[in-house]
Amino acid sequence: MAAVQAPGLHFVVSTDAKKPNPELRKFIRSHCMLGKNRGKTLPLRKKKPRRTQDASNPSESPASSTTTTVSRHILPVTVPRKFGSDLSTIRFADAVEPAAVEVVLQFSSIAKKILFPLETCIFFERRAEAWIAPLAFDPAYLHAMIFTSQYFFDAILPQNISPFNQRSLPHFLETVKLLRERLAHGNDEARLSYTTAAAVMGLTGHALWTGNSESARHHMEGLSRIVSLRGGVATFKENPKLLIEILRCDMGIALHSGSTPFFFNNFSSQEPYPPYPNLKLLLELRGPVVTSSQYQSARLFDDMADDLAGIWKIMSEFCSVINFVADSGQCISVDTLLETVASVMYRLFGMTFGADSSDEAIRLGLLAFSCSVFLQWQHLGMSYPLLTSAFRNCLTTLNSQQMSPHLVLWLLMIGAALVFDATDDWWLKPVLLVSMNLCEIRSWSEMQHLLKSSMWIGLIHDKPARRVFDSTTAYPHSPKPDVCPVPIATSSTSHLSSSKSQEE
Repeated sequence: MAAVQAPGLHFVVSTDAKKPNPELRKFIRSHCMLGKNRGKTLPLRKKKPRRTQDASNPSESPASSTTTTVSRHILPVTVPRKFGSDLSTIRFADAVEPAAVEVVLQFSSIAKKILFPLETCIFFERRAEAWIAPLAFDPAYLHAMIFTSQYFFDAILPQNISPFNQRSLPHFLETVKLLRERLAHGNDEARLSYTTAAAVMGLTGHALWTGNSESARHHMEGLSRIVSLRGGVATFKENPKLLIEILRCDMGIALHSGSTPFFFNNFSSQEPYPPYPNLKLLLELRGPVVTSSQYQSARLFDDMADDLAGIWKIMSEFCSVINFVADSGQCISVDTLLETVASVMYRLFGMTFGADSSDEAIRLGLLAFSCSVFLQWQHLGMSYPLLTSAFRNCLTTLNSQQMSPHLVLWLLMIGAALVFDATDDWWLKPVLLVSMNLCEIRSWSEMQHLLKSSMWIGLIHDKPARRVFDSTTAYPHSPKPDVCPVPIATSSTSHLSSSKSQEE
């Protein structure tokens, strides 16, 4: 398909509309239906024993014949539906072993659940066709999917991170070779296709996971240029899942290295921040929610800048929608997820406040919370040390009198459940206990109620927060439920230092 030309810039209108061949289409359908079309299990019918006589001894009595038939053990014979691999009849874009493609399919079947925390609440339309069909016509994409899938099982899942292994290295090198040839000599349709972007994203993600920040940013710069030359993020409307993965990779690099994101920034990006999603209809489906005034603070939005208040409102509404669809077994569209991810996260990246201000503490708390909702790679070994350090510094120098007690407790719980580890217990647990008593929290149900009235997704956050609550109430210096310690006016560094010296 021809590209629309502009001075010095080529905009591509192709959307990789190649249809897979009939054999591959049949395979995609069968892959999508794995475990979904097994049919009903019928109850066993009781049959009367068959009264047969041995032909070699016709004089044998019926009784003896019946006894012989019933006591005979008949071994069941299972006839397979199909001999050989489902992949043996499919022609892929390059000569690869069927076992290598099997790994891609295994990864595809579990990727959403492991890498996407809200997988059960999102409807991914035509996902298999978009991600599996190109294996048959794009060799760079084929090798990129193989090496990233193999690397996931060999390194990321067991958390044994190393740059390469013998299984994935040949496919990595072939991906690099094919992409270089395509970008140097290919036409615009090939260079700027969805599959080329997906292959480059594979290289970017691999560099991020192996800690090669320079290489990750180099690949992401090329990926952002591909998106720009296509005409911007709006041209990914027909493939929102790919765009989400590109943006998530961009955010991950920014968080891990402390750099500026490539998309929607005020310096190099020409695109403005995306608008907030309209969640009104989804909230109406949920119906009215009655929240106890005990957990509402009239000072909540007075405690933060207007831009932060806008993000808080959207994220709070999004969490309410997710909690509703999780409880009711429904789903939201991938477009709603994309709009929320992009509009919230990139605005948080672009805001600047004083390092010791309450606004900065709220921004970092919202950023940490949003990472747990939209990225959630920490459980696979990904860490964000700069975010952790900045959030710790904010909380340990924060004047609690500047904010409502409920907001302070929410920030502390976000840090304890989603950001910090056991090395922070010496200062965090005492402050948490004081904050819980100020908010009159005596049980997990009361804590859960307070968190949900602010911003919370039970599907993601209940388990880690419950562990924090239980360990905090069992902390060595935990007060008895009927004893309220003297509340502190500030959670300053000096107070925390004195707490540590007392413990020692």
